[in-house]
Amino acid sequence: MINKILHWGRKRWVFILSAFILLLATLFIYNAYISRKRYEEQTVMAQDYLEAGSFKEAQEAFQKALSMKYGDKEILSIGLAEAYGGVHDYDKALEVLRNRYEVKKTTAVKEKIEEITTRKSDHRFYQLISYGDTYFSNGEYMKAIDEYEKAKMIKSKEEISYIKIVESYIAMDRYDLAEEEINDSLALVESEKLVSMLNRVERRLKEIKYDEILLMASEYIYQENYEEAFTNFNEAIRLIPEIDTAYNQMAELYILLKDYDTAKSLLQNYLRSNRSKASEDILHKANELIKQRKEKEKILNELYTALSVVDIDTITNITKDSFFIDTIAGNAPYYYSPSGNMDSNMSYGMLISDKNKLYAGGFRDGMREGMGIQFVVKLKDKDFAWYYYQGEWNKDMPSGMGKTVEDSYEKDKEGKWQRITTETTGMFLYGLENGTMQKTIHVDGIEKKINYIAIEGVPKEYFDENGQAIKAESPNHYVIGQVYVNDSPSGEYYSVEKGTRYSVKLNNK
Repeated sequence: MINKILHWGRKRWVFILSAFILLLATLFIYNAYISRKRYEEQTVMAQDYLEAGSFKEAQEAFQKALSMKYGDKEILSIGLAEAYGGVHDYDKALEVLRNRYEVKKTTAVKEKIEEITTRKSDHRFYQLISYGDTYFSNGEYMKAIDEYEKAKMIKSKEEISYIKIVESYIAMDRYDLAEEEINDSLALVESEKLVSMLNRVERRLKEIKYDEILLMASEYIYQENYEEAFTNFNEAIRLIPEIDTAYNQMAELYILLKDYDTAKSLLQNYLRSNRSKASEDILHKANELIKQRKEKEKILNELYTALSVVDIDTITNITKDSFFIDTIAGNAPYYYSPSGNMDSNMSYGMLISDKNKLYAGGFRDGMREGMGIQFVVKLKDKDFAWYYYQGEWNKDMPSGMGKTVEDSYEKDKEGKWQRITTETTGMFLYGLENGTMQKTIHVDGIEKKINYIAIEGVPKEYFDENGQAIKAESPNHYVIGQVYVNDSPSGEYYSVEKGTRYSVKLNNK
């Protein structure tokens, strides 16, 4: 009986114990199920946040998942690293991955570490580029270059940092430094854009050098060192032969030096291969000056010949012409020699002092010397008249045998204008009549001659055959000679005002 009771009691405890164990197992399984389910939900949530770009939320979700005892810690660590990477917190991402790699060195974690490291470098690289761009946009080019240089240290094979540095130097007009940067860059990277920039920079450096050479040429022109100026122009042309500036400035210098034919040839050669409105305009100017020069040479030759033979009509017609007044006399004093080689130290030629004063004859030491004629145009009361001295010259003054001829207009006793031509021949001493003189006056078709003596320009008083002075008709006058008409005494006498002094009129006054 007792055995039965004990046996039954043992069975009941076994049953109770089994039931309790089953209950515990069931609870454990249930808890494990719930925990796994929560882990899976947390993992899904973390991944959803990550994919949605909600990186802060993803970080929290991955950290919570990692705190659970379930799950793949490697995948969760990689996910957490991605979440940190999403907000560019690459140092934190690398910390997570390196901690995981210390626990278990797997290929996936190692590759992720390399990827995040690369992304960190990329982010820093473009961050520095962005900083540089900000400085560049503000015109702070040296600060921009500093940032680009830092970026270049991170990625030495990326062309963008080199390009940005070059662009900064160009913005500063430091093409020399830009060229140096490009050459250094091309030794490290292959870049068509850098090659293109090098061509542009080298072109600009040539242009800068070109401008410097032309500036030096201008300075030489200012110093009248024309030989050096031409040397600089030729150097500029060799440097950039297709630009017209050096050709134009060189042609203008030839024109300044009156070498119009060389200027014309220079521009024609340039325009055979190039187009330039400025060059065409200067060429037109040279052609007009050549045409003008030919016309000037023609007129000067005619004028020189007319002066030599005292062709009054030709002389007066030329000196009245606007071309002579504006183009020739406008550049006075103007020397001319029919031989084309006018050396005023010792030669024969013509001097145009102004539109009213002309000389043709000999020169020595820059002065009129030897035989020559000085022709003076005179304007009186809108009438065109003239005066000239023809004869010997000494040290720029009439000295020796010669004559003066004057065409003028005077009023007669009735108040009418009459044309009078007066010719005086004899000896002159430094512009003054000196010796026996003969004055011939042509008026109204009548020729009157007066012989008299002058000493240093002062005409001596005339005495009759009895040695008596003859009274002049006008007060304060005295008689200097008898008037002859057709070589016969007319019974009239020629008188001058006291204080009269005859001299050659070398100007139009």
